[in-house]
Amino acid sequence: MRKISLLILFTFSGIFLSYAQSQNNEHPISIDKDCNYCKDGKHINDSPYNISFKKELPYLATGIGLLSTGLILRSTNEKEPFTVEEINQLDPEKINRFDRVAIYTDNEESKELSDVLLYSGMALPLFFFTNHHTGKDFAPLGLMALEVFTITGGLTMNSKFIFNRTRPFVYSDEFSLDAKTAPNARLSFFSGHTAQTAAFSVFMAKVIHDYHPNMKKGVEIGIWAFAFTIPATMAYLRVDAGKHFPTDVIVGYAVGASVGWLVPQLHKKKDKDSKLSVSPFQYGNATGLTFNWKL
Repeated sequence: MRKISLLILFTFSGIFLSYAQSQNNEHPISIDKDCNYCKDGKHINDSPYNISFKKELPYLATGIGLLSTGLILRSTNEKEPFTVEEINQLDPEKINRFDRVAIYTDNEESKELSDVLLYSGMALPLFFFTNHHTGKDFAPLGLMALEVFTITGGLTMNSKFIFNRTRPFVYSDEFSLDAKTAPNARLSFFSGHTAQTAAFSVFMAKVIHDYHPNMKKGVEIGIWAFAFTIPATMAYLRVDAGKHFPTDVIVGYAVGASVGWLVPQLHKKKDKDSKLSVSPFQYGNATGLTFNWKL
């Protein structure tokens, strides 16, 4: 997964950036009276985002930095696989009651379904191809999706190798010794499956919402309900499979959803009437966000 992340990042970032730079001119504001998402079919044909090479550097640097520190932590802080003696000494009673339910689940079908749902969820941005409002901006949106992917993946990797939390199936008698002594048996916190699924589903809903400010209320509720249901389903499947504790998937859900919402929000064109503005900055080796409040 880590190799795939880096390959995707370095292969496509240049393509997306060059296209975004060439497409950075604002679309002329016009009214499209043939939009099924918007009230009375009226849609404003104006891109809600500003994307350029210079502005993307802090986001790409953040994603690369997080992935890099994750790899460093893996090499310096990854614990050795469990020994049989260590497994026999594990005490389920030391797990808090809220999380303890996960050690009694071992649904293999849920594991397989969660893997299918993960890759299906990561393909959600392809939906932008099907809508003529977002289709014309697919490359810039693809760049934002890449940023969502790398930042979420980097945060997940750092967390796993910082905490080295034992997965619930290690406590269960239903799993094989080979599974319990595998290197990933200590990588429970937090759930990467849930985080990435939440990130991409919320990202998709956020982009659709931003492109349709005049959206019908029923459509808006349906899109956000769909976006929140997918990672919730993933969270259930990961717990039911014995791969994660409830707290693992709750935190993964929160982290992924936050990244999926924040990345497009930071790219939005500034509202002249807005008092709060958020923008990325890069100074030397430091990257971060600046918050400005207009009095």
